[in-house]
Amino acid sequence: MAIHERSLVEQERILRKERLVVDGVDVSGDWNLIILPRVIEDYDLDFAKEVAESPDGKTITQCYQCSYCTASCPVHNYWDDRYNPRHFIYLARLGMVDELQKRADVIWRCVSCHKCTHRCPKGVLVEEVLKVILRAMAKRGLIEEYPSKKFDKFFTESVLEYGRIEDGELLLGWVEKQGYKLFKDPILKKPVPLIGDAPLWLKQLMLKPIKSMNVGFLMLNAKHMLFHPRTKNWNKFKQVLRKAMEEEGALK
Repeated sequence: MAIHERSLVEQERILRKERLVVDGVDVSGDWNLIILPRVIEDYDLDFAKEVAESPDGKTITQCYQCSYCTASCPVHNYWDDRYNPRHFIYLARLGMVDELQKRADVIWRCVSCHKCTHRCPKGVLVEEVLKVILRAMAKRGLIEEYPSKKFDKFFTESVLEYGRIEDGELLLGWVEKQGYKLFKDPILKKPVPLIGDAPLWLKQLMLKPIKSMNVGFLMLNAKHMLFHPRTKNWNKFKQVLRKAMEEEGALK
C-alpha cells in the first residue's frame, strides 16, 4: 500500500518550484510538488517473521493499514507527527529495517493510552506490536537502549526495592538519569525539587499542584520523597517476585 503522508517523506526528496506553467496553465503550489523516487536495495523478511512469532507481536499480520491507530494517537496529533504507528507496522512487515532505524528516536514515544488498540477494527494490539519491533531492533544492535526501556527498568527497580513507587522520587530520579544535575540534600542524598539544573517544564509541572495542596498533604509528600514508604512485610515477598520475574525474563 502506498504511503501518502507528507510528514513521512524526507524533506530532501520533496521538490516544488515557486511557479510552474504547463501548457499555459499555472500549476504553482502543491500541484507541482514532486517527490523524488528512492531505491530500496534489500528487504529483511526475517524481521517481520521475528515480530510475528512473538506472543506480543503476532497481531501485526492483521493490520490492513487503515490508519485508525495514527488518527487516534495523541503523540502523533499533539507532539510529533513523525510518530506514526501505522507506518511503523508497515515498515516492519516489509522488513524495511533501515527505514525503521531512521525513526528510532520517535518509535519509543508511546504513552500507553491504548486508543490505537481500542479503535483498531482488526484487533491489532498496536502498542504491544511496537514494543516487539523495538525489542527486535535492540536485539540486533540496530538501536541503543531507548528511554522508555530505561524508565521501565527504573520503575521496576523501585517496585522491587519498596513494593510500591513514590511519584515525586520516581519523577526526579528519572530526570536525573537523563543527565540533569539536580540538587540533593546533604544527609539522605535525595534530589530536591525546584533546585538545581531541573528543566523548566519539570518546575512548572511540580509548582502547579503545590499551589493547591494543603500544608498537611504537602508535608506528607515531602516526607515520602525523603523517606520512601515501603509495603508492609515486603522483604518476605520481594525474593519470590524477583525469582518469578527472572524466570520470565522480565529483568533482562
